[in-house]
Amino acid sequence: RQRDMEFDKIHYPHVYDSQAEARKTSAFIGGSKMLLPEAIERENNKMYEEVKIPHSEPMPMGLVEKPVYIKDLDEIGQLAFKGMKRLNRIQSIVFETAYNTNENMLICAPTGAGKTNIAMLTVLHEIRQHVQQGVIKKDEFKIIYVAPMKALAAEMTNYFSKRLEPLGITVKELTGDMQLSKSEILRTQMLVTTPEKWDVVTRKSVGDVALSQLVKLLILDEVHLLHEDRGPVLECLVARSLRLVESTHSMI
Repeated sequence: RQRDMEFDKIHYPHVYDSQAEARKTSAFIGGSKMLLPEAIERENNKMYEEVKIPHSEPMPMGLVEKPVYIKDLDEIGQLAFKGMKRLNRIQSIVFETAYNTNENMLICAPTGAGKTNIAMLTVLHEIRQHVQQGVIKKDEFKIIYVAPMKALAAEMTNYFSKRLEPLGITVKELTGDMQLSKSEILRTQMLVTTPEKWDVVTRKSVGDVALSQLVKLLILDEVHLLHEDRGPVLECLVARSLRLVESTHSMI
């Protein structure tokens, strides 16, 4: 009886619990408890339950973890990260792979951890591949950043535009609200788009083939949405990109 009471669910008004089925999992059935961290403040009210988790200090850098300072980067890196002193911990950990290799990467980190600047590192790596005698060959590549929502696409367009402006790189938004002409796309080196829009562009058998073949870097933001309604679209984008790599023997 005590165990039954322990797992009685509290129903709050206007709360729609998508995790209701969790009560049927082995952890609940087996009597396991979910514990909160130490030093938390918990308050139960009639309308809601409030849990305050105190801020914790970051762990010290490990022996093999060294911060990457912007002053130690090449000229392209210093221009793009102007105003910053150094990369944070997660950015420093992945720096070598993101900035100096062509390896595919999957970054899992909390909101605000600095994933956008990791994406910037991969963008700068691609730009550096197309520099000849100090000049960026802007017509040799396209970088695609796929954001889950139009609002985020606009925000990312603004961010990358400011960071890449010193390099002369053009960043444009390509969504249902922001249409671009063919000539505008050709003059653009980085496109920030949504899954649905890029799906439409890459589905076309003619007209945009040249654009697809110029894509050298594909960044998928919020890829954990693979489990939601947009999952099939994201899967199609990845599968289509892999097929393009195999058929053209090019690298994305």
